[in-house]
Parts: sequence; structure tokens; C-alpha cells
Amino acid sequence: MKNLEQIMQMLDWNNDKETQEIGIECAQKFADISKFIQPEGYGNKSIWENCAVILSNRKDVELEPYIDNLLEWLQDINWPGAMIIAKRLKTYSGQKLKTPLENAVIKANKMSNEDGLMWLDYLSELLDNNSLVSYLSCDTLALLKEHYHNWASWNSE
Repeated sequence: MKNLEQIMQMLDWNNDKETQEIGIECAQKFADISKFIQPEGYGNKSIWENCAVILSNRKDVELEPYIDNLLEWLQDINWPGAMIIAKRLKTYSGQKLKTPLENAVIKANKMSNEDGLMWLDYLSELLDNNSLVSYLSCDTLALLKEHYHNWASWNSE
């Protein structure tokens, strides 16, 4: 088994597809998935896309301790892997996603700048998670509905 440093090097999108796939396969054997959440210290963001793939293959119970971090990944949908994480969270347990999502919405709403508005736009995409909607508070649901499919329209003046 390869060590984490070797795996991270293999995950770089500048490598050939086969090397990346071997890196993903090796990473699936790691119990500590926190190492794959927007990792720093392994070069640049060129490994984030494959890290998101690794995380998206994990079960809800494995992701549960890291949901706050995964929601923060959605602060900028242009970050590598953000779309993969969003897609995975759309299938995550609505009951378990409720509280972390509501906390992220509060945080984003308090930012009251373009970054906060963008994050709300991207978080609102989680309304596609049908099992989540029924658990959300009325306030959170109303705020997210205002931002649903609204990517950056608040900035079109």
C-alpha cells in the first residue's frame, strides 16, 4: 500500500488517467478521509477534483463527521471538486444534513457580501435533495428558495 504522500501525487490531474485511477483506488483504502477534504500541503488544487471523487464514493456514515467541511467546499462552485461534492450531498441523508446545512446558511447569510451571496446560491442547490427539504426550518427553506438556480444573478446590474 502506498503512503498518503504518494497517493496525493498520483491524484494530480496533470497525471495520466491510469495513474489518477490507481491513486483513487489506493485512497479508497484510507480510513481517515479527512485528509482528502480540500487538502493543503500537497501542491495546488490540482488534486481536489480526485479527492472529491474519493469522498463521493464514501457512505453517509463515513462523511457525517465532515459535513461542515464539505458544505464549506461549496463556497465557490468553481473550486475543483465542488460540483462533485454538491452532487454527492444531494443524495445525503436529509435528516443528518439538516443541522449542518442550516448552520452553513446562517454563516453565509451573516457574511453579507458577494461571497456570502454566492455561497447561498450554491447551498441552495441542495434543495434538489428531496429527503432534505422536509426537514428544513421554514426560514432556511425560504432563504434557500430565494437563491435556488440564482447563480450570481444578484450581481447582474
